[in-house]
Amino acid sequence: MYRAGTASEIVTPAEPLWLAGYAARTQPARGKVSDLLASALALEDEQGNRLVVASIDLIAITRIIADPVYAAVHQQIGLPRERLILAASHTHYGPEFRPDKTVFFRIPPAFAAKVEPTAKRLADALVRVIVAATRELVPVRLFARSASAGFAHNRRRDGVKGGNPSKEDTLDQHVPILEAVNTTTGRRKAIVFGYACHNTTIDPQDLRYCADWAGFAKQSLQEQNDGATALFIAGCGADQNPEPRGTVELSKQYGLELANAVQKSLLSDDATEITAPVRAAIEDVPLPMQPVTSESLQSMLARADDPPQQVKARYLLDQIDGGEPLITEYPAPIQAVRFGDELLWLILSGEPVVDWAIQCKRDFSATAKNVWVSGYCNDMYGYVPTRRIQIEGGYEGGRANLWSWLPAPWTDNVEERITAGIKRVVQRVM
Repeated sequence: MYRAGTASEIVTPAEPLWLAGYAARTQPARGKVSDLLASALALEDEQGNRLVVASIDLIAITRIIADPVYAAVHQQIGLPRERLILAASHTHYGPEFRPDKTVFFRIPPAFAAKVEPTAKRLADALVRVIVAATRELVPVRLFARSASAGFAHNRRRDGVKGGNPSKEDTLDQHVPILEAVNTTTGRRKAIVFGYACHNTTIDPQDLRYCADWAGFAKQSLQEQNDGATALFIAGCGADQNPEPRGTVELSKQYGLELANAVQKSLLSDDATEITAPVRAAIEDVPLPMQPVTSESLQSMLARADDPPQQVKARYLLDQIDGGEPLITEYPAPIQAVRFGDELLWLILSGEPVVDWAIQCKRDFSATAKNVWVSGYCNDMYGYVPTRRIQIEGGYEGGRANLWSWLPAPWTDNVEERITAGIKRVVQRVM
């Protein structure tokens, strides 16, 4: 028997802040389509082991949010880092809170000054819902379920700038679901669901706060299940987009499609009840970056035909001139959560491409009846390609680094490093 608690809080800014996600924007937010939420689900097994899942409607969780949340949660309720999943819905219509984006997105000084205070407010909100979720635990039955939704497609299949196009629409349209049902009332306490797709349906120049299709899906599920808290956890959708896209109406359509797929599964008898205790492990895997040299920086500065390269070169030169050395590797969190042989949940950081979900489900299908692979969790520092994507090139293969504070794209062995890290954390929860 498990116990569970939930909590939610609206985090929509009361003022017009700069929106995260698109460098082409030239104005701050104006109004809202829907509220942004921070929500948490706390689970406790019969042995007293806890796991808390927290999800927030932001473009990302980065260390400026994650580190203070980990520290505060550990101080207040003693929860270790490996038993906390911090997820972002990856909406591109939430406030910007990442300091480096003030340079790459050309954020005006008046709004740049609000970036770090915004990060603190968001971190504080996450701490509040995480702690609140652990305060009122009720007996629940847990179920792992599965569904599918068809609006995500691989955006690389039509060609990759600077590389070779993918020949197939490599897809993962799986919708993993974790359901918690109150054993006293028989009503659903929580619905956690995932999908591998960019949460980017609306026109970038529609500058209203919005949780996009993930938010509309959560809203619909809560309307269909009175009293339930719905949490969305993004999958490995770095190279998957909703198709077609460009309007709020399409966003609502996709949210309803996803919610209805989840609801259909909830009403079916096809579920795996989770009774095993929860085990968790996390590891920071160092990912090395390609070397940055004076020659490479001068070459980037000379690219008048490619302004993002020039902006990135100046950013790195300013860092060097300020006496701050460029890092050569980055610690990428990889987490595994296991409920016996009933569910294995692999939680990746960064923006992992769909290949990671396909690979992990193939590698660990014999480990548990259900394998769930998530991305965008615990720390979002950039795209996480496989070697295939690196060879093909394009935005996900390395160019996205031009809009990141990380000095350079990853070296060729990033897939090897991450694969080994995943195997290690899985072994620790066996």
